[in-house]
Amino acid sequence: MALLPALLAGCAALAGGERYRGAYTFGHEVNSFCPEINSECYWLGPNSNQTAREQLKKIYRDKTPGLYKPVCVVVEGVIDREAARDGFAADYDGLIDIVAVIGDCDSGLLIVPGDLNHRRWVLAERDGVPVDTAEPPTVLDFGERLFVEGRDGCQRFSGFADLNGNQIAFGKVEFDRSGCDTGILEAALFSEQTSWQVALRDRGGLILRNADTSLDFRRDDWR
Repeated sequence: MALLPALLAGCAALAGGERYRGAYTFGHEVNSFCPEINSECYWLGPNSNQTAREQLKKIYRDKTPGLYKPVCVVVEGVIDREAARDGFAADYDGLIDIVAVIGDCDSGLLIVPGDLNHRRWVLAERDGVPVDTAEPPTVLDFGERLFVEGRDGCQRFSGFADLNGNQIAFGKVEFDRSGCDTGILEAALFSEQTSWQVALRDRGGLILRNADTSLDFRRDDWR
């Protein structure tokens, strides 16, 4: 009976998994995942979901060009850099317990927080019409955990975005209204009732769409 609390604690720890895109490699001496967000690689942890393990192996068999060649997958997992590791796992930066496998990267562009974090996006088109470059630009600047700040016209804002699958919402931002009153998107983009279908365009574009509006941002990183 003493085992039950430990199992429940393990399940609770995995419930808050983050979504990552990265390279999965499998073989006789390797079972690792390297997320795109950093240069680290993690050994699959002992609490990884068994179904997820089998899904990863199947994707690897179907997609790999050869043994020990990585394949791109999107997973939900919990990274642990502190747990003791031995054997082959000792050579890695930590463990990752896989909660779920979303799919391989070729089965559709799946948005993950790492696609947005530490990226700056400037509005280029609204409903297919280029924005007036003489006006102050609308900017989305993402930090860790989808903290977002920027400006809508010359009104500055900051707060957190919510990413659920390929839907994003900006209802948790606050405006600094001491600047001006020329914001053009506040009512739509930052409404608590509005969510947007989010996609990435080739060559560094971010697209937000809902039933009424299409916003096309270009990537303009400053860090």
